[in-house]
Amino acid sequence: MDRRKMLALLGASPALAAGLGAVAGETAFAGEASSAATASKNASKPGASMTSGPITSLNPAVTPHLATRVPLAPRLNTLDGKTIYLVDTDWGGMGQNGSILEEMQAWFAEHMPSVKTIIKIKKGNFVTDDPALWKEIAEAKGDGVILGVAG
Repeated sequence: MDRRKMLALLGASPALAAGLGAVAGETAFAGEASSAATASKNASKPGASMTSGPITSLNPAVTPHLATRVPLAPRLNTLDGKTIYLVDTDWGGMGQNGSILEEMQAWFAEHMPSVKTIIKIKKGNFVTDDPALWKEIAEAKGDGVILGVAG
């Protein structure tokens, strides 16, 4: 990919592709040389940054290091007599997964009545952790979890 186009899409100066440093609050106008004086003069304009110095940007390239892999839990041989937690991740917000999980709970009640199902709503959004919920499930000897990520 063309670095200039990529930087333009990210809203960064193409000067970064050439290895030139960009300075916050510094704007060069036609016929004006860039300098600290120009930066301080332009910084007094409405909306201008009062800071000066290099702009730090993140490298959007993928890191070559893989995340530590954690194996999946082993499968249960049977669901008979097991307790399965149906966890609403609140992905759609405001308990949008509730009806889906309630339908799953009704299906288990009709087709596999020996399976106990418990619906829980995870705190936070779908990407935040909820250690209290995982602890509750572990202490209650929950046999499995189905995460509701639909919205």
